[in-house]
Amino acid sequence: MKHRVTFFPGSVTVEVDEGETVLDAAVAAGVHVDASCGGEGTCGKCRVLVEGPHRGPASTDGHVLACRTYPEGELSVFVPAGSEARAGKIHGAYANVEPEVQEPLAESIHVAMEAPSLDDNLADLERLRCALGRPSVGIILPALRSLPSVLRSSGWNAVTTIARAGGTEEIIEVRHDDDAMDVGAAIDIGTTTVALELIDLRTGKVLAQASDYNRQMVAGEDVLARIAYAEEKGPERLQELIVGTINRLLGKLCSVDGDRRSDDRFHADDIKALSIGANPTMTLLLLGLDPRHIRYEPYIPVVHEPPVVRAAEIGLMTHPHAPVYCIPGRAAYVGGDVTADVLLSGMHLRDELSLLIDVGTNGEVVLGNHEWMVACSTSAGPAFEGGEVSCGMRAMSGAIDAVTISNGELKISTIGSQEPVGICGSGLIDLVAQMFLGGWIDRKGRMVSDGSERFRNNDGAVSAVVHSGETDILINEDDITNILRTKAAVYAGCSVLLNSLDLTFNDVSRVYIAGGFGSHIDVGNAQLIGLLPDIPRERFEFIGNGSLGGAGMTLLSASARKAARSIFDSMTYLDLSSSSMFFDQYSSALFLPHTDLDQFPSVRERLKK
Repeated sequence: MKHRVTFFPGSVTVEVDEGETVLDAAVAAGVHVDASCGGEGTCGKCRVLVEGPHRGPASTDGHVLACRTYPEGELSVFVPAGSEARAGKIHGAYANVEPEVQEPLAESIHVAMEAPSLDDNLADLERLRCALGRPSVGIILPALRSLPSVLRSSGWNAVTTIARAGGTEEIIEVRHDDDAMDVGAAIDIGTTTVALELIDLRTGKVLAQASDYNRQMVAGEDVLARIAYAEEKGPERLQELIVGTINRLLGKLCSVDGDRRSDDRFHADDIKALSIGANPTMTLLLLGLDPRHIRYEPYIPVVHEPPVVRAAEIGLMTHPHAPVYCIPGRAAYVGGDVTADVLLSGMHLRDELSLLIDVGTNGEVVLGNHEWMVACSTSAGPAFEGGEVSCGMRAMSGAIDAVTISNGELKISTIGSQEPVGICGSGLIDLVAQMFLGGWIDRKGRMVSDGSERFRNNDGAVSAVVHSGETDILINEDDITNILRTKAAVYAGCSVLLNSLDLTFNDVSRVYIAGGFGSHIDVGNAQLIGLLPDIPRERFEFIGNGSLGGAGMTLLSASARKAARSIFDSMTYLDLSSSSMFFDQYSSALFLPHTDLDQFPSVRERLKK
């Protein structure tokens, strides 16, 4: 038996089977309902209002949890304001790198040929190959079918588009010599956000950029929730959601169907190649592959280095035969996005010892230089992405993104200068650091209440008031505990890599911080809480969205794709899941800033002052 479920606002209607939840219906409809725990019933954030027959735990204020509510007939669901994806501060910026255009993934070449005659009777394809100087280049059947008419109607002057996959070349289009552009798309697929750039394949110039939230969030905010969803219901719906996200971004930048609009600089058919930087789970789901084995020991994905596929094979609304290149990733939790980070940073080219940290739900860390690299991934948790913190949220409008405390007065700034509705990652780091420095919490993260109005006591649980207004924003000890767990996992991952090679943070010449979130970390506050090592600030370098920047490099250059493969080959993966050293380091880092203050001498001095 099926039940109709209609979501408001938007009036989106879907049908679900008996036994499926309102959250399942939201996933099917592509309607965003905040579900940090992926439907486990633990985060309490998927609160909605329902009208119609249903079963599930009752609520005193009329709201129910979407993940615990089952339709039993036609149902109307009202998603409260604040649960939807708000306008976000999604960052696509990355370190400046001079674009190198050398054998891009797709290249258009103007070819002038002599017309055939009785004395020159080469067939059309062989004539084209000779003119290109590529006697063995392949050609797809649709291009071969159009070849005779295009060559003759163009007077034997045509533009040939060649796509590259591995060491092979293939003609995907032959057209008249017109003004159509040759565009490539560089894409960063994150668990939370997706960023896309359109790039001129001839010059390397960035033409346009757009970003949005990954629509898969309706199935959970972390990769494990997505994998669990795919294991239970299959990867097909998640594949549709990520392809839909990318196509929606393309639709913002160019026409994606029908004729070219007069006000468009280009049409989606002009996009002749795509390069993707993504974590392993996102890569597998984009390709419609089953990610379930990543969850279980020995954590083996379907593929580390995916084959180049054609856009139409996975439903992308570009030139149907555009090659889609996914940057290779070293392990089940160290993906092509990390390879791209390394590529953009250039640490693989240098003699000096470097440490790269990509702070996110999974904190990836790479240590090494041009001779060797070791990488690990820590299950940092979603605290810095808005999960497991009562006042936490992603970097959206109204999120508190910076905090200072001076003379007992707490000051905040918000994204978009909007009324505060929660705190995002950079704000949480600032808040905990400033509360610690101001004596509001102790080294274990416990509140040090002075009985003033800045603290509230609810049934014995003490909270600190961050903002009073239409929405009161509070932070409690459980929230701080979850933040400490996240920072401890990242710091412990760095420590284990160094200790396993008998090195210390002082041996590191440069620390690269990757990711859009990382670009907005205050280094001093991150050191105060023990997230980043206590080394001179001039050693830190923010590279921004390295995944997007690296994707652009591999889109434009065969040498960059070769370098990505070399990084992949030279990287050794260190599994922390069974490492006793990691758990020792993690336990020691669950304090502010650490149990061993000798590792944070500048913090110790600041606390003395």
